[in-house]
Amino acid sequence: MHPRCRTAFRNTNMPRFRSAVILLVATCFFATASSATTVAMYGDFRVQGTFFSKQNYTGWNAAGTQTAETLNIWQRLRLHADFASGEHLAFRLGLRVNNETWGHGTLTAANPSTAVEPYQCYLQFSVPETHITVTAGYQPISLPHTALFYDSVVLGADSGNSDAAALVVSAPLIEERLSATAGYARLVDTNRTFATTPSQVGDELDFAFLTLPVTVPGMQVTPWGAVAILGRSASLPSPLRNTLLSASSFAAPSAFSNNQNTALWAGCALTAELPFPIKVSADGVYGEAFVTDRKQCRRYGWFVDAAVEYTGLTAFAPQLLGWWGSGEDSGLSNGSERLPTINTAWGPRGSFLFNADQDLTQASMNTTPQGSMGLVLNFDRISLLPRLTSMVAFSYATGTNSPSGLRKAVAVTGGPGAYVTMGQDLAEGERLYSVACEHVYALTDAVSLIGELGFARGEGFRSSIWGRRMVNKAGNAWQTALGIIYRF
Repeated sequence: MHPRCRTAFRNTNMPRFRSAVILLVATCFFATASSATTVAMYGDFRVQGTFFSKQNYTGWNAAGTQTAETLNIWQRLRLHADFASGEHLAFRLGLRVNNETWGHGTLTAANPSTAVEPYQCYLQFSVPETHITVTAGYQPISLPHTALFYDSVVLGADSGNSDAAALVVSAPLIEERLSATAGYARLVDTNRTFATTPSQVGDELDFAFLTLPVTVPGMQVTPWGAVAILGRSASLPSPLRNTLLSASSFAAPSAFSNNQNTALWAGCALTAELPFPIKVSADGVYGEAFVTDRKQCRRYGWFVDAAVEYTGLTAFAPQLLGWWGSGEDSGLSNGSERLPTINTAWGPRGSFLFNADQDLTQASMNTTPQGSMGLVLNFDRISLLPRLTSMVAFSYATGTNSPSGLRKAVAVTGGPGAYVTMGQDLAEGERLYSVACEHVYALTDAVSLIGELGFARGEGFRSSIWGRRMVNKAGNAWQTALGIIYRF
């Protein structure tokens, strides 16, 4: 089965919460009673306190219109139920009490809002008398990437935080050597069954991909390709608009001349274990979108990363990770030169600058990998004391975007934080430094105590891009968190 994922369907009151729990319990009871079906239930519960000073380097939100709370207490619950009928038919249902702060939303004392959400629902089966596996429903979709970089820079599931309704088919082509996975997902359908006018309009974002992982002794290479079709009238959420469109086409769909536009990506992920105790990995991708539309609407670019890990030590694993992404040039009339993406969930292992699969939430500076380059030195899997595992990472990043290009992008999209953000989207000469450490102490086999500490410093922020008010407010960011995770 796929890793955990979630959906956006929401219940709205406590009676629905009780109904969802009763339905799940009843379903599990009757399924368990059937000799043909087995049920496995598992999940995790997490509660944490986080102190975060100078989020976004300013202590404000991205636009500089709100002040961030420095102390929050977060809580979440994930519950999965896997129903299996033999080895060739399975169904997964996932419920969650979503990640929320104490005193707000679900966790409000007097009048709580949404309590339980179904966030995962898909069927997986094998085609009879074949080795073909089909997965249909709301599921995690992640394009190939190497393990030291958390998830894909183009489309990632983000450990189940961002998934899609999709149909995915996998099949071995050469036993233990070559396989293929093809998938189709409808990511956006604004008007659903009926358009808003008698004339047909393009209001969907459809996505298809193909991966061909090749495994040989000591090496795995996974070439892949993907295509997306975007309708001009599709209503995209803001994060997706920022990563897929150019600045010139960001403000209004009327900027597009075509009713339907195509985006294409081609990439490869490689992992190799050398004869001596060193493991290397690398990813590369090129993508372009809206190439047949107006020149100002085009977005195209590339992104590469590479990592080296020394595996000959038992006390810790040193890792060196680096990346480089193409950046904006000085003009907007020829479109954007950054890699177009759907849902970026990329991050170097251990870095405080990126969401890199930290155990706790609110644990990174959310730097944008497109239009940047940098290095991370990470000391992973430090095990000097029994039951305690630690990690320490040092990160550096700088921009590959033209200052003039970012300044014009800010001007045409409504100011800082609308399309690009200070401290996240970096111009040439802007620099970020960070240190992060994470400690995991196993209180029991099921309960872990997590401690995190992060520091980030930004230098060279340009007032000509972000404005004097934002730049003058910038300072060092500090984050510390303590949490408990129970996995069952």
